[in-house]
Amino acid sequence: MSTSTPAQQALEQAQQVFRNKVESPNIYDEILSAGTIEEVYKLTNDIQSKLAPQGKLRHLAKIKPFLDRLSEYASVIEVFVQAKPDILAFLWGPVKIILHWSSQISSVLDKVADILEKVGYALPHFTRMAQTFNASDAVMSAVTLYYEDILDFYAILFHFFRKTRWKQFFEVLWPNCLKKIDPVINNLEKHSLLMKNEVTFIDIQEAREARVRTSEQLSRAEASQQLQRFRALRSRVSPELYDRRLDWFRNRCVSGCATWLLKDGEFGEWMDPNSNNTTYIWLQGIPGAGKTYLSAAAIGHTREHHQTLFAFISHRMRSSQSALSILHSLVFQAAEDDQSFQAHLLDSKERELQGNTSHVLELLKTFLTTAGRTHIIIDGLDEMDEYERQILLKRFDELSKDCSDLRLLISSRAEDDIATALQDKATVIRVDHRNSGSIQTYIDQRWERWLANQGFGIAVRKELFQSVSPILAKANGMFLYARIILDNLEQMNTIEEIRDELRALPNDLEGALLGWIACAPLAMTVPEMEQALAVKFHTRGNVKHVPTIINKFNFIKMCGPIIEVVEEKLQFVHFTVHEYLFSSTVTDSIDKDFSTKELAKTIISYLNLTLIDEDLEADEIRGNILIGKYRLFEYGCHYWPTLVHQSLGRDYPRSLVGLLEIMFQHGKSYSFIHPTDESGPPFRCSKLQEDCPEVFSMLSETFRFYLNDKRSDWNWGNNDIWINLNPLITSDMLLRIQQEHASLTDSGDNLKLSLLRSNYGSNLFRCTYAFCEHSFRGFKTSGELSEHTKNHGKPWKCFSPNCDFSTIGFSTKSRRDEHWLKVHLPTPEELQKGANDFEKMDAIELQRFLPALVMEGDVDGVQRLLASPGGKNLRAESIESARRLAAKLGSLVLTQLLVPIDESQIPESIIKLAIQSQDVDFAKWAIPQTEPEDCVNIMKIALSSKSEEIYTLWEDYLITLPPTVKPGPGYRERVTLEFIFNRTLFTGIKNNPMKEARVKHTLRRLGGRFSTHSLGVLLTSVAKSSCSLLLAKELLALGAHIEFPRDEKGTGLTALHLASKNTSREAALLMQYLILKGAAVHLNTSPANSIRSGKGAEEMAKWVGMSWEELHDQYLSSLPEHKRK
Repeated sequence: MSTSTPAQQALEQAQQVFRNKVESPNIYDEILSAGTIEEVYKLTNDIQSKLAPQGKLRHLAKIKPFLDRLSEYASVIEVFVQAKPDILAFLWGPVKIILHWSSQISSVLDKVADILEKVGYALPHFTRMAQTFNASDAVMSAVTLYYEDILDFYAILFHFFRKTRWKQFFEVLWPNCLKKIDPVINNLEKHSLLMKNEVTFIDIQEAREARVRTSEQLSRAEASQQLQRFRALRSRVSPELYDRRLDWFRNRCVSGCATWLLKDGEFGEWMDPNSNNTTYIWLQGIPGAGKTYLSAAAIGHTREHHQTLFAFISHRMRSSQSALSILHSLVFQAAEDDQSFQAHLLDSKERELQGNTSHVLELLKTFLTTAGRTHIIIDGLDEMDEYERQILLKRFDELSKDCSDLRLLISSRAEDDIATALQDKATVIRVDHRNSGSIQTYIDQRWERWLANQGFGIAVRKELFQSVSPILAKANGMFLYARIILDNLEQMNTIEEIRDELRALPNDLEGALLGWIACAPLAMTVPEMEQALAVKFHTRGNVKHVPTIINKFNFIKMCGPIIEVVEEKLQFVHFTVHEYLFSSTVTDSIDKDFSTKELAKTIISYLNLTLIDEDLEADEIRGNILIGKYRLFEYGCHYWPTLVHQSLGRDYPRSLVGLLEIMFQHGKSYSFIHPTDESGPPFRCSKLQEDCPEVFSMLSETFRFYLNDKRSDWNWGNNDIWINLNPLITSDMLLRIQQEHASLTDSGDNLKLSLLRSNYGSNLFRCTYAFCEHSFRGFKTSGELSEHTKNHGKPWKCFSPNCDFSTIGFSTKSRRDEHWLKVHLPTPEELQKGANDFEKMDAIELQRFLPALVMEGDVDGVQRLLASPGGKNLRAESIESARRLAAKLGSLVLTQLLVPIDESQIPESIIKLAIQSQDVDFAKWAIPQTEPEDCVNIMKIALSSKSEEIYTLWEDYLITLPPTVKPGPGYRERVTLEFIFNRTLFTGIKNNPMKEARVKHTLRRLGGRFSTHSLGVLLTSVAKSSCSLLLAKELLALGAHIEFPRDEKGTGLTALHLASKNTSREAALLMQYLILKGAAVHLNTSPANSIRSGKGAEEMAKWVGMSWEELHDQYLSSLPEHKRK
């Protein structure tokens, strides 16, 4: 048998690498069946014949250089290397398949022909070269490098055309494909230099290594990009992966308790990769039998041998756990470490992935058919909604029929519907009939550990062992029973206590706690519950402050081991505890409806005590945060409407209505803007409407705010558009608390962080979206928060109904518009052709053309499109988007052309874009149309303008403003310039010399319009915010009184005293200037109330080199003797 040459071996290896990349036997057979150049030419003729009648004849002659040089190369390796027919087939088969795929769309075929032409010119003239070199092994090895390059090129195109949606997103995906082809073309050009007689095997080895390095770099970059896209997709779908839950159970498992299951013969057969007898196992048992811990042990065991996917279903998540959510979890677990399946997920339609159970099942089926033996373990199926679990069982049945290597384990109670579904399919293992030995092991280990820590004598130890000996018999297969008994015994101090009845149902404080754990809309954390109980039991009577928590509550000791703390939240140890405590058939059970009303009243009482803090300064808010005053505020703000709504039945408590009246009196927002859109489910409570119409009206407005369709997009950055839609000041107060909380968290001060964790738990990093659960249930690290916010709510939907993003959406309008412009714009050819056919197009088709015409600046085209029948039916949102695009591009004429018929005033967004466009004429048209109440937001944009001419136009406009402004319906009138030059403005321009200089210039231009009082207000606002010395000097020069508001017999703090609360360098420089200008160090009310009361005063020496006393002495020494005090 003759041995193959190194060149032949290299060709065979390259072929095998290509086959591994393609991973499809069907395509391999198709390649071999089309293995000649004649087959390729026959296909190109067929393509031309098919397209010619349609008027789409393509210029396929451009691929002739590629086919000619490939033919020359085939001849060379056939003669010199004596390549086998299948080797040659891999030169012609792939190109035929690629041409066939691309011919489905004529424009795609053109692009493929272009790249084939480019590769063709990168290949050398092999016939000429063959005449110049000999057939040495080294030269033949160099020839094989081209084969590897050509197959690499084919593999890239195969990967592209096997994407499920390449047709829809060709224009988006093709540029990335070309980037992958570029290194292949570079390799072809480099390898031409090796085609000479002097080539050595070292040259070839270096070329091959360089090629491998390039390929590896590209693969790493692709893998990194794919991983980022996968993580973003996972974040958007947000599947529960259950790893933390598994870890929680593993850390609490007692060694040896699961041994009986792992050694069970039926379980062993289920695990055996060579056995197909047992596909399903049903771990069946009574509540509290330890099924979940056994499931955790089974997961750990199977993971050591096979691919394992799992889920822990819980009654606490009943509302959010569905068949779809479980399948989501399994799919993303499967993709976590499988790059090939990740790519498959990314190629799938996200809209279908998000909301189509059948589609997700098909994805999972795709994985299971190629993954080998895979085990799926689902615990707690009985805790899922009955309808949803039936869907899940049906889907699992489909999987088990189509995927022979799948093994399933279900853990649940013996519910009838589950038994019916699993009848004749599952092998049943009855847990509570088999676990007595495990319960005894658990009792022995726990009891021995507890006794070892107590130091009891032998006689006492013996008596204690006797006292617990009946536990196993009474447990009757229930682990939970043994656990609760042992937890209670470990809390007792004497043998007499152990002999007594263990525990009766709790009342009063314990009853309130248990009731609130059950009825809380979202599980409360320990600090939240501590604050709620303190309010309930310490604010009876005329108490005016929130009780401070000094000693921590021991909830486990208070109520016994029927409750537990999981991830800092209070919950029952098992859902059966909840069923028992609130069962109407149990004597002294807890009334859940009563508990809901009590929790509602407690939270309203608490909010009433905190809303009075609205006028506090930032440092006072921070101080209250650190002592834990607001530990219940965020939870209360989010869930008081839910609790009140649940409490307002026919027999609502009068005491609750009384608390609501107080809340609406003290917490009424005078900035409330009544929404023009009153859509949403109406609030109905006829008895309340009759008894207390004002409370009813306020509740209606509040519920409308909490149910607003746009609430998912509300965040700190856009608070100006939503915060005044709340008829109460709760949102305003919440925003201030959360922002100050964030500043404390970001400070990195270990003492402050310790206080925050003590009062608010360990998840300190909060989301900035107001209605996100993570705005008060935060994250442990800033990195987790960043990952969360990166893919937050996406309310802005694509206009095209066939686009995935018409459902998925984008987080901002601008991103939605960018997507539209990138993906849905017509091609120049379509645009030119379509411009004459607007009359025939419907509104959906015209949506694609409108932004394209705007980008082209085609005023005539836009006019004709709008005048067409379809144009008259365009959605207002589409026209608004096109108008914003026109404004962004600085087109005044198009912006005016796209004005809606019923528009009475130019929107603030258009004026902002006009200023940002840097087009002076456009800004000159827009700025005078600014409404006075919008000036606060426009001022920020104007300050950022790069055009001095535009900023001057803005200053000219400010001079024309009326003296007072009403910011909105329900607002009181404000002095216009005080309204514009506010504390937020001064904070925003801090440390920006250009913006500070502009504000200074504007203040000087407006100087004659300021009253002395307004100048004083601005001076104190500067001291409260940026402490800008530049602006303070300008305000004093314009006439601000240094002692405002004391110069007007007011009682507030002066600029000096406000600055003294700030420890920054800017504050120190401002204090130095004010003291040396003669600002009073002591307030008139009390000599003790001096600048020394501010922490900034104590630390100013480190910034200015002098203490406040030394500065004051310096000021006094500068005065004439008769003026010194």
